[in-house]
Amino acid sequence: MRLLSYFLRTAELGNITKAAEALNVAQPTLSKAIQQLERQLDAPLFYRNAHGVETTPIGARLLRHAKLVTAQVTDAVEEIEAMRDGSVGQVRIGAGPSWVRRKLPDAVAEALAERPGLQISISSGFDERLLQGLEDGALDFVVAEKPLSGGGGQYDYEFLTDDALIVVGRPHHPLAGRHQISPREALEATWALPPQHTLARRKLEGKVISLGEAPPDPVIVSNSQTFLLSFALRYDILLYTTRSVMLIPEGRDLVEIDVPELATSRAAGLIYRRPKLLTPAAQFMALKLKAVCRNDPIN
Repeated sequence: MRLLSYFLRTAELGNITKAAEALNVAQPTLSKAIQQLERQLDAPLFYRNAHGVETTPIGARLLRHAKLVTAQVTDAVEEIEAMRDGSVGQVRIGAGPSWVRRKLPDAVAEALAERPGLQISISSGFDERLLQGLEDGALDFVVAEKPLSGGGGQYDYEFLTDDALIVVGRPHHPLAGRHQISPREALEATWALPPQHTLARRKLEGKVISLGEAPPDPVIVSNSQTFLLSFALRYDILLYTTRSVMLIPEGRDLVEIDVPELATSRAAGLIYRRPKLLTPAAQFMALKLKAVCRNDPIN
C-alpha cells in the first residue's frame, strides 16, 4: 500500500520532486520506492520527459487499479471506524414472544433513528430454540425469560423486567369472574400450553407438583403464542402466560382466571453467551433496550 500510494501521487502530479514534497518524503526515497515497485512488477511504470514523468501503458493501467484500491481501503477504514463506534453493523437478536410485541419494537425504532446504518435481525421463539441459537453463535444476545439455572456457566444474564405468570381464558369461560378458584378445579378444565421445554410450562408443572397435583394434559400444544391467544378467544380453554399479554392486540380481550396458588412471578432480561463479547453495534442495541425497560419494567 505504501508503494502504491507513492506511485499514485507521482502519477497524479507528473513530477517526482513535487510528489516527494506532497508525500513529505525525500526525493531519493521516493525514487527508490518507484524502482522497487517496478522490480516487483518487472515492468517500467514511468517515462521521463522535460517536465517530469508520465506513465507508460503499464503504468497507466496500474494507475486505474491504484485509484480503485486506494478508494476501497479508504472505505474499509471508514467502515471499520463506524463499526468500532457502533454506528453501523449487524445486530442479531433472539426475542421471546412477549418481546416481539412490546419493548423491543420501541428499542429498535430508537436505535435506528439514532444510527440508521445499523442492520438488525430479529428471531422470535420460545426459550430453548433461542438459547440454542445463542450457543451456536447465530445470535448476539437473547431477550427472554431468565433461565431456570440463572445462566449457570453458559450465559450471563441482566435483569430487565418482571411480570406475573397467571391463568387466563376468555370472558365467557365457566371459571371467569369467580374468585379464589382452587388449583384442582382449574386443573380439571381444558388447557392449551406451549411445548414442555419452555420455561412457562416448566414453571406451571413445577408449581402444580409442589401442590401435590398432577400437571394438566393439554389438548392443544403450540409454540406460537399468537395461535394460543387467538384460540383461547374462541374456545373454553385455559392458558398459562404473563399478565402483560392482555395489553397486546391478541390478548386484550382475554381475562385473568383467579387461581392464586398457580400464579408466580417471571423475571426476564438480556441473556449473553459467555464470555460476553458483543460488537459495538450490539452493545448499543442492548443499551437502548435497557433504557426502554427502565421507563416501564413490566413485560
